[in-house]
Amino acid sequence: MGYWENTTYVRSNDARAVMSTLESRFDREQMRRVVTPVRRERFAYEPMQYAPALENDLWGVAVFPGSSAWTVVKTAPLELLSEIAPGTNQQRIAGLCADLGVPALQINVYDGTATLLCEVSERGETFISGYGGADDPVNWHGHVVTEEFIRARFRYLPHQDVVREGAFGDEFAHAISSTFGGTNARHCDNGTSVGALISHDHPQISGSVFAYFQWSGASRVTIPACSWQRWDELRKK
Repeated sequence: MGYWENTTYVRSNDARAVMSTLESRFDREQMRRVVTPVRRERFAYEPMQYAPALENDLWGVAVFPGSSAWTVVKTAPLELLSEIAPGTNQQRIAGLCADLGVPALQINVYDGTATLLCEVSERGETFISGYGGADDPVNWHGHVVTEEFIRARFRYLPHQDVVREGAFGDEFAHAISSTFGGTNARHCDNGTSVGALISHDHPQISGSVFAYFQWSGASRVTIPACSWQRWDELRKK
């Protein structure tokens, strides 16, 4: 399996304000903040890793300081902020930026090759470049990438100089984390989402805030955490 990453960088030096804004937005979706669940062992198949947000009853979020004036956000489900919130036509990351009045960027790498960069203005406008890892790689959460922008590169934020021309995959992601992740760059990959948030086993990151949000309605999980063999049996039913 190749390299995977889904990381958001918000132009803010206040991690707690970022988390507070996320909490407010999630509450509108009936996702209530709860105490951190007890540590658990991770299964081969985890809905918080492989299923979309609306097929999960629990969301986990880690927010921590990046480089100067930047805050890093890691989530489980992995594309929680990329997906469109119910009842809106807006990705959650766009709503976050509009509420905070700050821009952000999100880097997504799928299986080592497919690389997609999402930039968001302080007004919630989105600028997409690159391609994703879905069946239709140029259609990403309602955004259709044109041929002109099929290679990931900065379109709105003035940071193209931090990425080597032609870079993609882990090279692109590592250039971003080295620039915007600061001393916490090593926590910007998906190990924080898969290894920490899903297992409820949080690393010591200075200035970090970890939080969990529980769905208040009937369970919407289609396949619970299980082995791959059990997952294959359940998906055939």
